[in-house]
Amino acid sequence: MNPLRLSYRRLLRLLKIFMKYRLDRLADLGLTSPFWLKFIRLPLLLKPPPSQNLGTDLVSALTELGPAFIKLGQLLSTRRDLLPERVADALATLQDQVGAFDTDLAMSLLEQALGAPIKDHFSHVNQTPIASASIAQVHSAQLLDGQAVVIKLKRPNIEQDVLADLAMLESIASLIERTFQASRRLHLFEVLRDYRAIILGELDFIQEADNAKKLREYWLPRGKLYVPKIHPQYTRENVIVMEQVFGIGIGNRHELIEANVDLERLANLGVEIFFTQVFIDNFFHADMHPGNILIDASDPKDPTYIALDCAIIGSLTRQDRNYLGRNLISFFNEDYRDIAEAHVESGWVPAYTDINAFERVIRDTCAPLFGKTMSDIAFGKLLVELFSAARQFNMEVQPQLVLLQKTLLNIEGIGRHLYGDLDLWQTAAPFMQTWRKDRLSPKRVVQDLLLLGPELLHELPDLPKNLLLASRRIEQLSKAQVTQSKALNTLENALTKQLARQRRRDGFMIMALPLITGYALKLMDVTISIGMLILGLGIIGVGVFLVARSKETNND
Repeated sequence: MNPLRLSYRRLLRLLKIFMKYRLDRLADLGLTSPFWLKFIRLPLLLKPPPSQNLGTDLVSALTELGPAFIKLGQLLSTRRDLLPERVADALATLQDQVGAFDTDLAMSLLEQALGAPIKDHFSHVNQTPIASASIAQVHSAQLLDGQAVVIKLKRPNIEQDVLADLAMLESIASLIERTFQASRRLHLFEVLRDYRAIILGELDFIQEADNAKKLREYWLPRGKLYVPKIHPQYTRENVIVMEQVFGIGIGNRHELIEANVDLERLANLGVEIFFTQVFIDNFFHADMHPGNILIDASDPKDPTYIALDCAIIGSLTRQDRNYLGRNLISFFNEDYRDIAEAHVESGWVPAYTDINAFERVIRDTCAPLFGKTMSDIAFGKLLVELFSAARQFNMEVQPQLVLLQKTLLNIEGIGRHLYGDLDLWQTAAPFMQTWRKDRLSPKRVVQDLLLLGPELLHELPDLPKNLLLASRRIEQLSKAQVTQSKALNTLENALTKQLARQRRRDGFMIMALPLITGYALKLMDVTISIGMLILGLGIIGVGVFLVARSKETNND
């Protein structure tokens, strides 16, 4: 099929669903709409929306649009700096569940991927999938040696569908940035670029298998998080075979209680795992929603997390990791000045930001929280509120932090569901203090110097030349600033004169309008008295205009 025709068909389908759920209401979420867009929306106002809840309608629309849009909605559910809380909460309920594809087709794809009949590798494959989502479906099976495994099979043609949707989303993002100037600082293209990497990563089963292997290596010695073993000999572009594991779904609180699991211990363990993955390993499972977490309750007093689906893995730059840790520590020390300075130093807000004003906004955001107990503070939402406050100072969206926000919100939400009095900071504070001491320790400083040493040595011979060039550039910038100031003054004077001329032309048109109207009415014999009145007003208006113009001419 012609790709262009396919794109048009998908676009028409998108527009149909857009109108069906009245998603034009998204334009009311804090962005100033241009006049032409308001005019275009007028016909849509005649059609009532399916419900008065925009979030619910948005979820229905994204579900109907398919996998790329479902995944985007799940990612946007963490962007509470961009969306109202009610919409973000609705997006958080998006479930990636669709019907299974044909069983015969599934078995045929498996044999094609393995290059051999199923019976050559498996003693049994369950024809009915145990799970089905937009990207893949899962079948339980048994290897020839008796090991219980699961087979993850990618849906046919899913790459083509996802790539077409991504291209369409990028076109929409371009239109939004051209239409809404305020949207440019949201860096929609960067968010979509990261989103593209995420969803294409979910389609890359070879990368997912590598992620699972690496995460397993990190955590197997620690014993707090278990990752199922991958069978690499069966890994293909569209197939993963892994160890089958059993446990209690972390969302099933009632079953965990029946198993006598220590829920407080379990909730705190989730926080500990998160901070270890982010600040120690810099390799965190970024899709930790309840559907991807099981609990091994064989030892109820010391339960173990089981992580499924390692397709989405996040990592931060060293700088972002350091500044994030600094922000958290400064918050609990009530050092709002340091939070403001960290945002500037990290480049999260522009260098010209008024630090004093920024500090006041951060204080107004954070200080009220200290009247609450730690168990009442939602740190995921706090991070979002901090970023929202920073938007007043043109904070640019950091796409690399989107996955982190999503993961923290998931982990904290799960923890509070398990144990309502979860005090995240009680678990995190000792960890963060140890991390900070380690980061500033002589050993770590030496390690960092050794890491940067070759680069510094490479730049050292050019240091005198670079200093001289920098000095010359500063001098050139100073001269350019003077020249620019003179040019701006000249331009301002020219614009002032141009505006004066424009006002005179506009004034003439305004004053001439009643004159012409009155004369036309007189010619048409339409109510002579009204025509003469308007004609008279026009003559008076022209007289006033000419007097004003003569004064402006004298002033010029």
